[in-house]
Amino acid sequence: MIRTPLIASLLATSLLAGCGSKGASDAHAQASPSPGTVRRSGVAVRFAPVVRRTLSGTVIASGEVISGPDAEANLAFPTAGQISMVAVAVGDHVAQGEVLARLDDRIAQRDIAQATADINAAQAQLAKAKAGARPQELAQNRALVGGATAKAQAAQAELSRQQSLATVGIASRRDVEQARAAYADALADLRDKQQAGSLLIAGPRPQDVAVAQAQLEQALTAQATARTRASLLTLTAPFSGVVTARFKNPGEVVDSTTNILTVVNSAESLVDVRLSEDQAALVSPGDPARIAINGAAATITGRVDTVNAALDPTTRTLEARIAPVAGSELRPGATASATITVRTVEDAYVVPAAALVRDPDTGKPLVFTSLGDGTYRRIPVRIVLQSGTYAAVQSSRLAGVSRVVTSGAYELLPFAVGGDSS
Repeated sequence: MIRTPLIASLLATSLLAGCGSKGASDAHAQASPSPGTVRRSGVAVRFAPVVRRTLSGTVIASGEVISGPDAEANLAFPTAGQISMVAVAVGDHVAQGEVLARLDDRIAQRDIAQATADINAAQAQLAKAKAGARPQELAQNRALVGGATAKAQAAQAELSRQQSLATVGIASRRDVEQARAAYADALADLRDKQQAGSLLIAGPRPQDVAVAQAQLEQALTAQATARTRASLLTLTAPFSGVVTARFKNPGEVVDSTTNILTVVNSAESLVDVRLSEDQAALVSPGDPARIAINGAAATITGRVDTVNAALDPTTRTLEARIAPVAGSELRPGATASATITVRTVEDAYVVPAAALVRDPDTGKPLVFTSLGDGTYRRIPVRIVLQSGTYAAVQSSRLAGVSRVVTSGAYELLPFAVGGDSS
């Protein structure tokens, strides 16, 4: 009577224990149909496709447009004077060589005009010296020589007549001397005209040409000097760019130390951005970038030019400068944002970042894919690159997988079993 209740109690305990063991085994079978899978039909999940494509990692930074090296010029006249004209205002685009401002140049212009007139006169004199006698001048000289010859012959005849008369006592000695003097004058005149004819036939003397040439060169030098002085009174653009400052106006007197205008070469501008320490560790010179100016939708292509290694102790940021592609004109002072491509992975498995979860036991990343009927396979992966809302991953088990779980992936973690690794 005593043993029967004890045996019954032990039997009941044994049966209950057996039932409990069977229930746990059934639950384990429900949760893990096979290693690496989990069955959980009560979890609401969403899926996203797995694609193979190129994924680029980017760093986004903001800053402003600045002038590049030697891209800004403060312009001043090289000489003192009174400003007569300033042709540009702040914000104007100017072309290389364009006249921007001028000092009073009235005296300089008069000097140029006088030198030009002297050049014209010297050129005419030189041409005359080189040309020689004209046919009309030679004909005129021949006529003069003929007339002088006739006068000389007449004077010679008169001298002979007076000498004959003097022999017979009719002419006085004085008459003979006068006739001799007249003949001598006629011969001298004839020789002068013959000599002039010889000079006309011989052409210009080298000395005359040299003198005329020297006078011309002197006039040319005077003109060049006058023009040089006038050029010092004109301010021109050293390169094509934008006027960013104007300091003086017409009527003001300035000297060579007075800045008149500032011009910036917008084609040589750079984009200066600030990077956090983590960002700077990823960015290198030569990395491609897309630049947006003043929040515009359109972007400009560029490349990272430099990354300053000096950390700003106040902002804990580093400076990076981006050079736009050749031909792009950026106005200094404009706000800018840059998206820098720091790394590119080609032909990678790309999944949404939301699909990545961490194994609670190993801490390694993994994704889940559906096997149907509420069953999911976990796939350990290695993250190669994460950019924004996507990640490039590697795993031999992703071959043939078309989609992975995004929303609901964390709810599948408590039922993951096994220790698979990619």
